[in-house]
Amino acid sequence: MIILLSTNLNIQKIFAQEIQEQKKYNSIIIDEQIIKSNIDEIALNTALSIIGKNTKIENIFVGTFDSNSTMIDFYSETDKDGKWIDNLLISLENTSKNSSNLRSDQLGALTDIYSEYNKLDAVSGSNVLIITPGRITGESEKTRERIKNIGELFALEGWTIDVVTLPSSDIVSRDLMGEISSSSSGNFFDLGTLGGFGGFVNYINEQNHTEIMRSELGKNNPKLVPIDISPFTQSLSILLVKENFDTEISLFSPNGTKALSEMSNVDLLETMNLDLITIKNPSPGTWSIRTVSENGGEINLYSEILNPLELRIIEAPPFPTSEPVLIEASIYIDDNPQIITDAIIQATVSNGIDIKSYNLNDSGLSGDKNPDDGIYSFEIIDNFDPGTNNIELELSWPEYTSKIITNASFQTEIFPKINITRTSNVEGSKDENLNVASITITVSDYPFLTNSKNILGTLSNGSYEYDTSFIMLSEPEPDKSWKFDVFAKISQTGNYKLNLKLEDNYLGRDFEISSPDTEISANIITYPITLFGIRIIYLFILLLILCLLTLSVVIIRRKISPYGYLIDDQGKVLVNFYNLDRSQLNKIISKDFVYTSELKSIALISGGFKFLHNVVELRLTENREDISVRVNGKPAPANIKLSSRNQVGVGGKLFSFYKRLPKK
Repeated sequence: MIILLSTNLNIQKIFAQEIQEQKKYNSIIIDEQIIKSNIDEIALNTALSIIGKNTKIENIFVGTFDSNSTMIDFYSETDKDGKWIDNLLISLENTSKNSSNLRSDQLGALTDIYSEYNKLDAVSGSNVLIITPGRITGESEKTRERIKNIGELFALEGWTIDVVTLPSSDIVSRDLMGEISSSSSGNFFDLGTLGGFGGFVNYINEQNHTEIMRSELGKNNPKLVPIDISPFTQSLSILLVKENFDTEISLFSPNGTKALSEMSNVDLLETMNLDLITIKNPSPGTWSIRTVSENGGEINLYSEILNPLELRIIEAPPFPTSEPVLIEASIYIDDNPQIITDAIIQATVSNGIDIKSYNLNDSGLSGDKNPDDGIYSFEIIDNFDPGTNNIELELSWPEYTSKIITNASFQTEIFPKINITRTSNVEGSKDENLNVASITITVSDYPFLTNSKNILGTLSNGSYEYDTSFIMLSEPEPDKSWKFDVFAKISQTGNYKLNLKLEDNYLGRDFEISSPDTEISANIITYPITLFGIRIIYLFILLLILCLLTLSVVIIRRKISPYGYLIDDQGKVLVNFYNLDRSQLNKIISKDFVYTSELKSIALISGGFKFLHNVVELRLTENREDISVRVNGKPAPANIKLSSRNQVGVGGKLFSFYKRLPKK
């Protein structure tokens, strides 16, 4: 959008309706010096052709100037069909080519425009495009200073001055014009060079052509340049800037068809300085660019390929240097992820020293989390030094040579680690919380504070596994420390491996690290069970003894004490069981049984008397030697119930048992 302004009354009429509201104004002003050079005229026509192709331009006002800026001729607002270009060229043709003025008042023209922009209250972003050979009226150091000042005034208002110099410009003029544009933060294009045309095309058309070839053509010696087009490409633009006007360019599709202006998807701009070919939705594959010139000459070749496919790395927080790095990427159109089944994605990773290549996959293998989800992944096992690691992602297809490349990077950092500073071969009981180790948590050599809940640990030997607990040795922050003692309750003697794990957040990333396995020997002593300080086994024995004693007492108490008398056939009392002289042991152990050995008055040497509630028995041993024992004159059995009616004969003496003494 370009506007030319001046101080004369015509300007006020033209912009009378614009003053009502703030607008962004843009001006094109053309130096009439152009008419003095054919090559400048050709370059001007090319520049105007490029501007005219931009259909987005609105509210355009154009004009010319010479050494007298007050005589600038202005044109009304341009229409949409580009007639303003024809009108401008006609105006230049009507300018006297015999004019002796070889310099122009660019400074005066810009001053007038500055004044009118202020009257119109032009908003920031308003612009002036000045096309000139650059030779200035009254050139001096003071003029240079004034040029710089006018540029700075434009910059203060947020307005810019773009300057286009033409092939006839000398070095001094180019420097002066460059100062105008730079002081206003505008752009400068030198159409005396092939590169200047390329930059001007990019600027006006808001394109990003990149140079693919700079070469010298031989006479009638064509050059072929291949260019690979990927699937999904929306636009292919080829720009040829040429030194000789007779240089021709042709563009051929992968099947050999030449791109012609008659085709619906082909847009062609041809000027003496350059050719611009744009193909909408080009077929994927290798296209061919052919350039040829009868007279040879230098050419610059540029291309712009617009493909909506974008290969993006899924951003991740820094990776620990000691762990594998998982790189994930997806294919997008705009912000919509795409699943392209035939795509191949490769990565080249550089850490500043080594360069390695990897294949990404979406199969759920080699680090890929889920198959066929459109997220391509690969895992780097190598350890990295701390710092930035560059990665180049390349999207390609088996049947095409084209590639889409994305450059990214990932960060590797030293993360916290667990340091086992002490271990102990422990000894204790299975109920005891044993101190098996001490640890510190550090980043490099600096403490890393964490909560003990974030540390997990186990002691295991394959058969048994025990959890550990942690006690802070210091507390620099509430509930946080970097020094801990490790405790565990172990029930079995053996050799164990201590494994510790830290789960926390560092540099915006959740992480998990483990310590190397450490050997711990445990000797678990089984201490006797005590009650009231007395071993349970002893209490049990004591209780058993008490029970036995109690039982014995009960049994003894239930036994019948000896009673009655043994009286011979003469009425003499041989034995008085009531007051029989017995040992204390016999009184307890054999309370109800009196051994014959305790009776001196009876010639029995074995057996004894058993006292029951209602009866007394004489019990003789089976292998007794007292074979002469008789009851009522008959050989005695092993057990003899004694009564007054039974007379027992032993050793020639007779006796009977009486519960009470018989009355005389």
